[in-house]
Amino acid sequence: MKVAIILVNYNGAKDTIECLISLSACSYKGVAIIVVDNCSTDDSIPQLLSVQKQLGFVLLKSSENKGFSAGNNIGIRYALNSNADYVLLLNNDTLVESNFLEKLINGFEGNPKCGVTIGKIYYENKRDTIWYAGGSLNLRTARTEHWSYGEKDKMSKAHPQKVTFATGCCLCLSRTLIETIGLLDERYFLYEEDAEYCFRILQAGYEIIYIPDAIIYHKVSSSTGVTSAKTQFYTMRNKYLMIQQHFKGINKIYAYSYSTVQMLYRCLKGELKFCYYFAALKAFVHHETGHASADKII
Repeated sequence: MKVAIILVNYNGAKDTIECLISLSACSYKGVAIIVVDNCSTDDSIPQLLSVQKQLGFVLLKSSENKGFSAGNNIGIRYALNSNADYVLLLNNDTLVESNFLEKLINGFEGNPKCGVTIGKIYYENKRDTIWYAGGSLNLRTARTEHWSYGEKDKMSKAHPQKVTFATGCCLCLSRTLIETIGLLDERYFLYEEDAEYCFRILQAGYEIIYIPDAIIYHKVSSSTGVTSAKTQFYTMRNKYLMIQQHFKGINKIYAYSYSTVQMLYRCLKGELKFCYYFAALKAFVHHETGHASADKII
């Protein structure tokens, strides 16, 4: 089976190259690596070109930065045109175990309903601490959850299991799934695009399978910062967008209410800032999607 691994780079060549070096030890045969540069404004292109021959990847250059979804979609289209059977979307700020891809691909075997596999993700700087060990998307509240988030790993034997949310940090997609439900939604620009995609995956009758022995290490928001203005703005605006797009009837009212209360509560606790919440709400009310200029966020 031919697998295409897609990394999106935006002003992060150092992380991308470290990820590529990690992938070079991958035990799975038949891998093509595609790096999409999302119109970087630094010296990413020269840095990537300097190691391209050594690390053996295709470099695609976007003429504009239309966000995480758009960057990945460029890579997905290239992969499908190159007859890839599976497409792995992998954050460029990750490192991987050598057998992780083999484990992810094996997860599809014997399950025609499986459209996605995802592994266990640790913090790169705290390798005994879990960032993602399965997850859920609540179809009533629109809340997404990483199971065992921030917990020390007990290293107990776990078996693959069906989940309802897979983070966009590492999504292994079957070609059949992509051809059925389409590409990532580019209106999201950053954040919540993975939740929206999971919603479509589940609605189409496919399963998401968590593979606990496929191991990845994540540097976690090295490009935007965990509590940056961008992170807060896009997460909140896009949560409302997903609810508007997919929830219906009483569930839509409930999801809007629940999400609003949660956002405001987190603002009161100091985890989020009211200014970014109101900027996100204003953008949503005015049907603004995709990239938002700095003045819109502030």
